[in-house]
Amino acid sequence: MRLTVLGGCGAWPAAGQACSGYLVEHDGFRVLIDPGYAVLPRLLRLAGAEEIDAVLVTHGHPDHCADLNPLLRARALGDARPPALPVYAPEGALDAVLRLDARMSARGVVPHDLVPSRALEVGPFRLDTWALPHHVPNAGLRLSGGGKVMAYTGDTGPADTLVDLARDADLLLAEATYPEQVPGEDAPYLSTAAQAGRTAAAAGAARLLLTHLWPGTEPEPALAAAARSYSGELAVASQGTTVCL
Repeated sequence: MRLTVLGGCGAWPAAGQACSGYLVEHDGFRVLIDPGYAVLPRLLRLAGAEEIDAVLVTHGHPDHCADLNPLLRARALGDARPPALPVYAPEGALDAVLRLDARMSARGVVPHDLVPSRALEVGPFRLDTWALPHHVPNAGLRLSGGGKVMAYTGDTGPADTLVDLARDADLLLAEATYPEQVPGEDAPYLSTAAQAGRTAAAAGAARLLLTHLWPGTEPEPALAAAARSYSGELAVASQGTTVCL
């Protein structure tokens, strides 16, 4: 299993960057996770739009799904004309982005609702999901394939179930919008690098990749905050980062 980071910027894409976007490959099967703002141009450097086999979306905020629209347009209007794309997301999460181009969406997508505690097969992967706290319904994702496990939080506030999501994972990809403290009313709905480090340590995750840092945030404070409780392999998700499990 191989993960390639297409973007990891939170909220909006800073200059030269993209928001959340991750390509996971195993046994020739390509899954695109959270195609946020500016992800598609980065993806197309690695694979054609028609070569994506499935899309997983944790929640309906546009920094996690806006580039589903140009991906579908590239598939529908390009020369290859692939079959409809299986897209997995919480119920209703993609209504707004699919309405941007309803005609192409209707024929270009096979929708699947992500239901917590209901395991799915997505190509060669087993997909398990957890409902995690955010401003909108958010699905934590756990992909298993070839004896390896990648867990991804999407955007989430503190939750005991995060440890279950990440239990013994080979890689935990964790939202870490702020290094130490989430300000004010967002505290129940977003996470810090310090919290991600504690989760990874408690879960026994082999690697921790911090993502969704607030635009303009330097990586060093986030890494230092996570490292106080987590002693495993640690990095910040940046465009082009590749992790082979």
